[in-house]
Amino acid sequence: MRIVRTLLVGAAGIAVPMLLHALLLPVWGEGSTPLFVVFVLSLLPASGVAFFCAGPGMLRIGYAMCIVIGAAFLSIGLNEARIFGAVPSLDAAEAPSRPAAAGFLLPRAAPRADLARMVEVRLDLPRRDMRGRSTSPSRLRGRFTVVPVVGPDWTPAQPVPVVAVLDHGPDGAVHEVPGAPWDAGRGVLRLLPDPLRERAVEEALRQAGWTAAPHIVVGRWVADPRWARLDAAMPLLSLFGVAMLGLALVVLSRHPRAAARLDGLTEGLGDPAIPLGRQILLGIVALTLPCLMALAMRHAEVEVGILMIAIAFAAVPSLMLTIGASRKATPIGVLIAGVILVVALPMAVAARGAGPRGDLPSLAGARWADVQEAMLVLGAGWLAWAALMVLGRMLERRGGAAR
Repeated sequence: MRIVRTLLVGAAGIAVPMLLHALLLPVWGEGSTPLFVVFVLSLLPASGVAFFCAGPGMLRIGYAMCIVIGAAFLSIGLNEARIFGAVPSLDAAEAPSRPAAAGFLLPRAAPRADLARMVEVRLDLPRRDMRGRSTSPSRLRGRFTVVPVVGPDWTPAQPVPVVAVLDHGPDGAVHEVPGAPWDAGRGVLRLLPDPLRERAVEEALRQAGWTAAPHIVVGRWVADPRWARLDAAMPLLSLFGVAMLGLALVVLSRHPRAAARLDGLTEGLGDPAIPLGRQILLGIVALTLPCLMALAMRHAEVEVGILMIAIAFAAVPSLMLTIGASRKATPIGVLIAGVILVVALPMAVAARGAGPRGDLPSLAGARWADVQEAMLVLGAGWLAWAALMVLGRMLERRGGAAR
């Protein structure tokens, strides 16, 4: 029962920042100051939950903090994961004036596929560095199909109240409007504001010579917005499940039997008598965990920025383990090289084949080959770590002989 209570507290600590962000994002908008303040404040009790679930042991605390806080930051990128909000049933012309965050059932409206417009848009977003100086802009590009969703009495002279958008991605090779998204459906799942998508809608309306209704609704045409809303939340629910699994492993490691084995591996870190083989093994474990996470996130096609944030969090407990595995007499140069290896290796696993702008290559038809290549990179990291430890021992002996 104690383990169950601890896991329930951990579930609350993981869920609260995620739910607050999912609930308030449609209200305040992405990048708003109140949303950021509330999110940061929600991390304070989440940090307390991490300490509560981890119990004694710095290594457990490190992993628990990375799981709880890392999951909260990863959830920020799941903008479409909105699981709150009513889905009213009404006419398309009324939709722009109704504050329904999730979407609308439109029984009398339909997407006019015969009026669909495929547009390719590019957008430069200004960027500033930490000192407020302008830097090179962030360049976005994408292909979209924009279809007006209107009632049976609509004419091109009237404003367009609702549009359904199909995103083909930056390198989509779609040259005709697919029939499936428009043939079956009863409403739109409302999409959160996106500058590139909004530019595509503006361009499509301009090309067609239509006018947009005030507060035009931009959405995805779906069979049922209520179920589609749940589908949109699945990445967030999957993230929560993975975080809970990781936290459960941390909590279960506190069990006396598990603790006796695990603490036996890590106790005595920094002891001059720690065997070389054990030192190498601890480093291999510390290197492997963030690399496997980086590989999994790459195959899940997570955005590059979120991927790097996740790696930064995952490297923290690995650094604790590898630095703790070093001995007091270990030369500082060897220690610094080990820290660089721990941080750089998962990034190398994640960023293989990246383009000059950070674009990762497609894994279509090459997933197993990508895994094999990642394992080669990881194996090279293991050998580099072993070589560093051997070099450290040699330098220790030479330094001891000189004294």
